Amino acid sequence: MQGTFKALFVAAALILSAGCAREWQNPESALPAQNVAIATILASPDAYDMSGVEVIGKVWNLRYESHGVNEYGEEIIYTTFTLADRKGIGVDVFVKGDAPIAEGDYLKVVGLYRKQFQTTGPYFYSRIDAVRLESWSPNLVYWVREFEFD
Repeated sequence: MQGTFKALFVAAALILSAGCAREWQNPESALPAQNVAIATILASPDAYDMSGVEVIGKVWNLRYESHGVNEYGEEIIYTTFTLADRKGIGVDVFVKGDAPIAEGDYLKVVGLYRKQFQTTGPYFYSRIDAVRLESWSPNLVYWVREFEFD
């Protein structure tokens, strides 16, 4: 009887602990970030400088650019775009490589906000260095806010 209780207890503990396991996250794209509005970041850039942020909006001014060649002779490509909220307030986003997005896509961008940002070459101001891009679709609450009075 004692052995049955021990076996049952161990089995229950294993089942319960398996439910507590978190989903695996790639350490290259995992960043502790706070969900914040684009307008809030731009209103106080010093408060968010070098902070992890999560913003949502629509892609505008999508550009694929290059800033040289690496030691293997491969072109170093990066993607830049403006992410605009529902009121048209936008922040520039920098992504290393060729981002699989299109003009007009709705995205959730997780990245590091930098008041001043420089890669090898160009110097940027007030930009998010994206770590992760996720497709996002506006829900009903997002569209209802369009009709609010400011």
